[in-house]
Amino acid sequence: MCENPHTASEYCSAASPSGTLIRNNPIRRTFSTSPKAVAPSGIFAGLIAALMARPRRLLLAVFVLGIPLAAALAAGWTASVAHESLREQGSAQLALYEANLKAELERHAAVPLVLARTPEVAELLSAPTPDRVATMNRKLEDFARRVGASALYVMDAGGTTIAASNWNSTASFVGQNFSYRPYFRSAMDTGEGHHFALGTTSLIPGYYTAYRVRAENHTQNASLGVVVLKVGFEALEKAWTRGQEKVLVTDRDGIVFITNVDDWRYAALPRRLPVARPQKPDPVTEGVPTLPWAFGGASDRIAVLEAGEERRYLLQSVAMPGGDWTIHALTSLRPASTRAQQAGLLAAAVVALTALGGYALAQRRLAFAERLAIQEEARAELERRVAAATAELRAAENELTQAAKLAALGQMSAGIAHEINQPLAAIRSFADNAVVLLERGRPEAVRDNLAEIADLTDRMAAITRHLKGFARRASGTLGAVSVQSAVKQALALLESRLRRDAVAVQAALPPEPVWVTGEDVRLQQVLVNLIGNAADAMRSAPRRCVTVTLETEDDEAVLTVRDTGTGIAETDLPRMFVPFFTTKEAGDGLGLGLSISHGIVEDFGGGMTAGNHPDGGAVFTIRLKRRDPPP
Repeated sequence: MCENPHTASEYCSAASPSGTLIRNNPIRRTFSTSPKAVAPSGIFAGLIAALMARPRRLLLAVFVLGIPLAAALAAGWTASVAHESLREQGSAQLALYEANLKAELERHAAVPLVLARTPEVAELLSAPTPDRVATMNRKLEDFARRVGASALYVMDAGGTTIAASNWNSTASFVGQNFSYRPYFRSAMDTGEGHHFALGTTSLIPGYYTAYRVRAENHTQNASLGVVVLKVGFEALEKAWTRGQEKVLVTDRDGIVFITNVDDWRYAALPRRLPVARPQKPDPVTEGVPTLPWAFGGASDRIAVLEAGEERRYLLQSVAMPGGDWTIHALTSLRPASTRAQQAGLLAAAVVALTALGGYALAQRRLAFAERLAIQEEARAELERRVAAATAELRAAENELTQAAKLAALGQMSAGIAHEINQPLAAIRSFADNAVVLLERGRPEAVRDNLAEIADLTDRMAAITRHLKGFARRASGTLGAVSVQSAVKQALALLESRLRRDAVAVQAALPPEPVWVTGEDVRLQQVLVNLIGNAADAMRSAPRRCVTVTLETEDDEAVLTVRDTGTGIAETDLPRMFVPFFTTKEAGDGLGLGLSISHGIVEDFGGGMTAGNHPDGGAVFTIRLKRRDPPP
């Protein structure tokens, strides 16, 4: 209860049932002081009289507070409804785009499968006579034209193309060897292979589907080769341009390879979504243009600068099941903004007309103007405080939510397969040796090989765990690492490959362990990459020798890897550690190994440089910080 309920000029506070402080109503208190009972119609008339006491102030308050508030509430509610409608429409369209992409992929999948089971293909691969090759070339050309494929060709077990639909073009695949392609290796191993890549001969990107061809005599269980179908997505992209959405498909690296916006093709997604300015290049996509996106006000809003104007879009994404592709759709928010503006203007007009009508009525009730002004001021003050408190709470909530989202966002590297190729090769070598040893009756040696395979499996698991941090600064704990041990482990992983390629290794390592700051597995991966690259660089060299040298200089350990190849061109030296740059043949690597290795060494607090040796060949130098051995 208020302490002085009979003083009309004072206010007192009480708690509402919801816990909010409210002020005592002066109008109601004024009428309640009358000794006579007041009828409901009289109370209502008194309320109207109090509200109309000061019409000019009421009109000003409505124009200052009521119109903007009504316009904001109407626009906000309408925008929310419109955005939800656009979100539902975008989800339906995204599902349609996903179905279109699946249908496009599945529509062509049956062609190479049927051809792989055709006796004519098996006969061709068994005995590729000129007549059979010519007949198959024309048949493949006719099939490719009918299904709208970029290319349709048959490869033997060694990866050499025997017949192709483009046999009579300047970019013919006939005679080309594509055994290094992932789709060929997968088809030969598992019977089926799929891969999206840029054509090394045609220089045209496409999606490859391959199926294995077996001998007609199934008792032999022999793989004769594969049938490959290459399709492009030009027709799909053209169909997507008729929609209202901007559609793009990205691979596991976040690179756009299918889109109905030509300027976005082969660009990279920003490192973090929602986008924040300024954007720093991601180590995985450095050197690749980034999509011109900016933060659009929410986690699913994107702002794009188009024709000098910033336009906002609703971003929706869905991952393709069973693959590494993601479909993104950008729906324009302009219709929602237009509806919100119209609703705001309509609400403002309604409030303005209402205020003007009230002002006209108040002119005839001047006797109640003073009470109206008091009540209006009290209400306006309360509204201002509520609006200010609500705005502060919303601002704080938005800041906390945005900070949490940005802190939780990261990007995993896509180089896992690239980095575990050597352990896989070593496992294959140990497995092959185990078969030979088992046939020779040497179970102890077989047990040793199996132990090595188990150790390599654990090492691959550790590599996978550490490679998650390649695209950003690693989260693992750095410790003391023996450089000699890392070199020996790397050479052990590459032993079978170096022996197969007739590459000699000279390791000049100090007898005493040299300890540096780093992580054992990741340092081994750097060495495996450098030594493997050195072996690749010496494929055509008469003398193949890799020299690994370790020296100490004050508080640093200097590790060098030198080959006897042709060296590095001077124009290529500044770009050796740029992602996707490679001096190898097209299709022989993605150009990520040196970039990832450079990032690992920098995470260790060291540095890596590339150069040429005066006596010939390339030299990669790694400098790492020395530290005390572990206790």
